[in-house]
Amino acid sequence: MEYFRQRFVEELNDECLVTVRTFEWPSADVLQTMAPNDYETHFSDWVASQKQSAKDRAREFLERFGCLDRFNRLHTQLERQSVLPFVGAGLSRPTGFPLWGTFLERLTADYPTIADPVRVHLAAYRYEDAAQLVLDRMGPHVFAEAVQNAFGSRVKTLKGPVQLLPLLFRRGCLTTNFDYVLNRVYEASDCRLKGEFAGARLNEALRRLADEPHCLLRLHGEADSPLGRVLTGGEYTACYGDGGSYREIFKMLIANTSLLFLGCSLSVDRTVHALREIKQAARVDTPRHFAFLPLTEGMDREARRNELGQADIHPIWYPPEDHDQAIEDLLISLLEGGFHD
Repeated sequence: MEYFRQRFVEELNDECLVTVRTFEWPSADVLQTMAPNDYETHFSDWVASQKQSAKDRAREFLERFGCLDRFNRLHTQLERQSVLPFVGAGLSRPTGFPLWGTFLERLTADYPTIADPVRVHLAAYRYEDAAQLVLDRMGPHVFAEAVQNAFGSRVKTLKGPVQLLPLLFRRGCLTTNFDYVLNRVYEASDCRLKGEFAGARLNEALRRLADEPHCLLRLHGEADSPLGRVLTGGEYTACYGDGGSYREIFKMLIANTSLLFLGCSLSVDRTVHALREIKQAARVDTPRHFAFLPLTEGMDREARRNELGQADIHPIWYPPEDHDQAIEDLLISLLEGGFHD
């Protein structure tokens, strides 16, 4: 409820300040102090209204894009706790952290000779090549300092639908993000993470998860340590290629669990390639995966469905005009029981 309370307070305070001569107070503080019972009643009514509005919006675009039945299937699996969220940078952006491409492009301000080639790589979704170019130019120590500065902050105010994840997912999370948003979100909830694995420790994650679920798997490392960080093409190949540990981790995780991709573009993605190869090599059917993805104008839906379908990832489309609102609507609809009517 803290997520909704924060939103409620912000909405009240946006209305006006309460002013008496030279003194001013936020509206929410005045209402809570002067009429605490009315404050709580108003808050409860506001939350109910917000949830219903979210479900109405979600139903409308799910029906419009032909995804309502798929969404209900996801909800059914979630109720059985057979879904793990795979969290990308899009869910950290509302808190103030940059997307990976934006971060790399900003670094070229001090290294103008690589600015154009980096932009070319980013435009073609060759993030590994762009990262390698920047890393080679800056050197590992300067680059590590830049990563920590950009993604290591723990003082930013949490924002956005990422705050709803602890209400839905109690088995654990996977992420490729370097930041600590998920740590802070779960620490602020009544569903604290019981462990965290990154770098070389990922090899022990599956055994630990079997004994003590609800851990965070940092597939690409973390902001405060360069150890085990996955950035360059060589590092991706070592982790995701033949003989790499990540393919085995995915294989074990998805034996009886679906992944839900949140805040991930899945455009040119090593995870998609790994899941595609696992599916092609599998001798038995494995659970399907889901992804909340924007249905952008001009997209070739058939080609995109076929591309994702090869990895057994099935999109739940949402309108691209307001990503955060649409993802919030979908998560609230999952929390409120889906649309089984």
